[in-house]
Amino acid sequence: MYLLGSEYTYISHPSRTAQILKEYGIYLKKRLGQNFLADINILKKIAEVSKLSKDENVLEIGSGIGSLTEILLQNASRIMCIEVDRRLIKAFVDIFGEKIGNKVILIEKDAMKLNYHEIAAGYEIRKMVSNLPYGIAAPLILKILVEATQISKMYITIQKDIAERLLAEKGSKNYSSYTVKANLLADFRLLFSVSRNCFIPVPNVDSTVIEVSANKKSKLTNILDFFEFVDVCFLHRRKKLINSIIAGGNKSYIDKMHLIIKMLHDTGKDENVRAEELSLEEFVTIFNSIKKEYD
Repeated sequence: MYLLGSEYTYISHPSRTAQILKEYGIYLKKRLGQNFLADINILKKIAEVSKLSKDENVLEIGSGIGSLTEILLQNASRIMCIEVDRRLIKAFVDIFGEKIGNKVILIEKDAMKLNYHEIAAGYEIRKMVSNLPYGIAAPLILKILVEATQISKMYITIQKDIAERLLAEKGSKNYSSYTVKANLLADFRLLFSVSRNCFIPVPNVDSTVIEVSANKKSKLTNILDFFEFVDVCFLHRRKKLINSIIAGGNKSYIDKMHLIIKMLHDTGKDENVRAEELSLEEFVTIFNSIKKEYD
């Protein structure tokens, strides 16, 4: 907590947040998805559901001025914070002072350009707790799941529409290639919703806190090839699966069309099926059959 007037207050208190932004001349950038969670009760709830222990090292991406960091420090051993905005970094370093390099490790890099396997291995990280920047949340979740297999749990605040895509059922409007790819690598559970009014500045959407449990059971070793295949299948969402694959122009898939059709029949589908009507398991079955033919 930090002194505001004659009372101690948390960084996330709206008045304290405003004071810090003004003091450091910080104007938040929408293109970077900079919306600070300014509700101490929500931040404490995030820490509570994360079930942190005093001997745990935790990864936080998009630490900003440290609103969540401050709460996590009360519950974990060390926090590995990633932040790219130099203006925010200056405020963050001044606020946390001697904790930097000890309880708080600050990585001043673009979150999308880091190797999370190296970070998780180097700092023995098994858990991530973050309010993810809106602009990169969707691709960043996939990147971390692919790279940092050491991280078994994530507790993340993301915009509501991304949560809906992650949790979508086949055949629904939110079911997409992103849904299939993410669910290959993890299980997702909605924990609670966060009103847009809890943020500074107020964004255009509401947010959701979700639990991400990494799926250690996936037997696919060629994950990126699977991702490419799924993207081709969803290339034209309203077209038949077969037509999307043809339109994708990947000769290796087109040459195996007879096998794809056979696998569709084996799963009780026909040639008219659309990608949005196939489950993750059906995509994996078809893909494995194709790859077996390649090998």
